[in-house]
Amino acid sequence: MIFHPEIIALIGTTEKEATGGRTIMENQLRPKGRRSAPVNTAFFLVLLIFMSCANLLPSSKVSVKSPWNDYDSAKVDYEKIIPGMTTVAELDRLGFNPYEAPNIRILNATDIINLFMPTPSIGIENLDPGIQKCIESKDRCTAYKIEPAILDSERIGSFWLDMFSFKRDTVASGWEFRGLITIVGNVVTYKDPAGGRPKISTQEIKKNPLGPLQDIGGIIQGATPGFLR
Repeated sequence: MIFHPEIIALIGTTEKEATGGRTIMENQLRPKGRRSAPVNTAFFLVLLIFMSCANLLPSSKVSVKSPWNDYDSAKVDYEKIIPGMTTVAELDRLGFNPYEAPNIRILNATDIINLFMPTPSIGIENLDPGIQKCIESKDRCTAYKIEPAILDSERIGSFWLDMFSFKRDTVASGWEFRGLITIVGNVVTYKDPAGGRPKISTQEIKKNPLGPLQDIGGIIQGATPGFLR
């Protein structure tokens, strides 16, 4: 069958009108991947946002400048203190100076009594001789409560769950040292055994099924009695 040239031209024009100015063959040969370019760009932008959100979670560090960077170094210097021999000047050289090193609290004789004799059932005769000497010395009695520490706190997990208070996952790490010595005049009379926590590692997970509405419910509940008056 032979078509007239004008009919063939008319068919071609109809094809282009139906296919947006292109023939069926041109449509078939046109690369289809170009249509998805905006979608791919949007996908990668969303993915980038989610990857960067993990770095937006809050974190904190509680530390006190001290001569010791960890528990072991504080304990090593503390063990060098010898009751009946170590002087205040030697304590200063070891780093136990409350006027220079933070987190060293100065106690007096009354503080020592409240600390070691919290109830009348505990008599002074039950205490270590070094503590007895400190209490009996009254104004000449001084004690150092040593508590250096470093604590790092960081929130982990999903940024969106954390931001909207659905779930908050907090991890903490660090160390803390505890020690106590009594001083009469210029010489140490008593030393507590070294204490504290050489390694702190805790995790706290707080879940709120209602998210931000959880706190709003508490505010409404607290405000209700005022409206009922």
